[in-house]
Amino acid sequence: MKYIRLRAWFTILIIIVGVFLLLYFSSSSSGSFQSDTPVTDSLLKASYPDLYTVIQKRDAEQLKPFLSHKHDGVRAQAWRALANTPVEDDSLSEYIALAKEQNTGVAWFGISQHALKDEHFQILEQDWEEHPKQRAGIARVFGQQGNQQTLTFLLDRYDDVDAKTEYHYALAVGRLIEAYAAGGENRQIRVIQHAFDTENYDATKAFLYGWYRGDEARLSNTAQDTLYKRWQLMGTGMSRDVDQFVNKILPARTTYEMTIFYNGEQMLDSEVQLAYELATSIGKISFNDNNLLAAKILLTNENPHVQSRTLQSLQGRLKEDGDLYSYVRDEILTDDNVAHEVWLQAVQDVQSVDVDIVNEYKERLQAIGEENPYLWPQVLAVYEKVESPDNYLDRIDQLVAGDDTRSAMYALQGLSDASSGLEWTQNQVDSIRNIVFEALALGDRGVHYMAAPLLEDENLFSSDDFNQINSSLSAFSLPEDIEVYQAFGSLYKQQFEKQAKPVIDSLASLNYVPLSQSLASAGWDDVTVPEESQAEFRSIDWERLWELGMEPTMRLVTEKGRIDIELNTLSAPATVAMLDSLSRSGAYEDVPFHRVVPNFVIQGGDIERQDGFGGPDFVIPTEASDKEFVRGAVGIASAGSDTEGSQYFVMHQWMPHLNGNYTRFGQVIDGMKIVDRITVGDKVLSVSWR
Repeated sequence: MKYIRLRAWFTILIIIVGVFLLLYFSSSSSGSFQSDTPVTDSLLKASYPDLYTVIQKRDAEQLKPFLSHKHDGVRAQAWRALANTPVEDDSLSEYIALAKEQNTGVAWFGISQHALKDEHFQILEQDWEEHPKQRAGIARVFGQQGNQQTLTFLLDRYDDVDAKTEYHYALAVGRLIEAYAAGGENRQIRVIQHAFDTENYDATKAFLYGWYRGDEARLSNTAQDTLYKRWQLMGTGMSRDVDQFVNKILPARTTYEMTIFYNGEQMLDSEVQLAYELATSIGKISFNDNNLLAAKILLTNENPHVQSRTLQSLQGRLKEDGDLYSYVRDEILTDDNVAHEVWLQAVQDVQSVDVDIVNEYKERLQAIGEENPYLWPQVLAVYEKVESPDNYLDRIDQLVAGDDTRSAMYALQGLSDASSGLEWTQNQVDSIRNIVFEALALGDRGVHYMAAPLLEDENLFSSDDFNQINSSLSAFSLPEDIEVYQAFGSLYKQQFEKQAKPVIDSLASLNYVPLSQSLASAGWDDVTVPEESQAEFRSIDWERLWELGMEPTMRLVTEKGRIDIELNTLSAPATVAMLDSLSRSGAYEDVPFHRVVPNFVIQGGDIERQDGFGGPDFVIPTEASDKEFVRGAVGIASAGSDTEGSQYFVMHQWMPHLNGNYTRFGQVIDGMKIVDRITVGDKVLSVSWR
């Protein structure tokens, strides 16, 4: 009897625990997550749907009342929306006046995305002199829309800068230096001195951004000496970001020094962005004992991107009797657990010394391509060096003729890379033409996009081919295939301008804003960009959105580990609602990161094709953010304003040139080490919410 009672109590306990676990996991999953602190602000909840009705029309006049809304959150989102809303030239002064009146960062951000006339610059320059509190906002606008004259204006007013203005001033100067010369040697030296006089390292790297991202060679020798001396006075290790920027600008002077310092402090494995920069610099400097040691240290870094980049920098520079060559051949090539990207680059390095090495690893090469089609371009780069052109083209043809359009797509990419450095016989030209036309017949948007660079080659295709090429576009439609039309709009301008004019006119008549913008940017001067958006956006379930709360956390469980992203519901409601809906349906499960650009981004979320050319059967509006694209920021991929879908990206490092151009909906709060280790093809296994 006691046994029966005990068993009954045990059964009840199991049921209670099971119910608890069920409730716990259902509450923390994407399927039924509800925040403990849902959005309850009645004014905000009542106003946001009305605001988004206007936002989706992209009508500045209708948006204007919301710019003065009494609710701070509604007003801020209206200013963000203004960033992507066309404003007529004769009306911009009204919006500038309102931004000056409110003098908030988000208001100035909204203005900063619009091109200024001379009269606007004059007004803002006068306001700089008369209203010191507006200088941070004005600097923000100047950094986005300024010119050479603006840069001169700012450089002459460094003494006006206070702590509140300093960062935005520095970033404006840095961005304008990227586009325009800073002036003579004295001005360069002054900027460098300003960069290191501040105690704000964010401002330091902002001042240096133009030379980091642009052409560092524009610095005079004396300015380079000044930069090196000021950096030494600051001290290695005081700011990893500043060290990274200085290394990019002065690789010969700093690569060995920084590598030894950070390795000695046991920080090189954790400071992945700096390590990758140092690995890149290895390819720019001469080899001596010190630099060879730095290369060996970087080759043993834990991060596969650092290893691969170091190998790229060593390609063609290894000697058969050298220690580095022996290490690559005997250690990396024989390691069955090394990342595929690293191994493929190691093959290319050894191949430059011993061409026969490929024969030892043919099976592994083929297996990598079949296992991970994203790596076909690297696999094909190895084959291209050892096979005859005819055999290489046969290999490309087999991939294009296969059942996997993704392999066909990357085969064309590999062929395009090879074509830039080879001279083909007429028979080989005929083979390439047949391959490309065979690929176009697949009617696949990714294949078409990859074919465009080959179609631009006048040695391969001529005006006689236009009709056959153009007929292949009949397989596509808008908006889902916009990237094909964008690529071919540029191709037609360069290669078939007269023949393609009726086609372009027909496309422009569709009044699809993102396509018209792309065609105009490609040089089709007769294309007029419509002022209002004609896109039909996915509707937002507002009640469901409010249940998520202001800052829910989206957890990605990947093959490499867990990444937690804190979302901002109010700054990107359409995006957050889309992510919630797709993740609840399981759409993101087993979807790989199809694009990885080390020291820039990882990108995934192509729920349709998994190659970057797919997405859902809807679009959502661009929700530009006044927050910067810093390390760990998460945004939505785009083919132009208001073309966003399911694809997202995570930043490896700060890239301010993206600011305002993409939706930024969240920030990684845990898991950046995982982000750093993601390689192309790694999958998201599950998505949940907390």
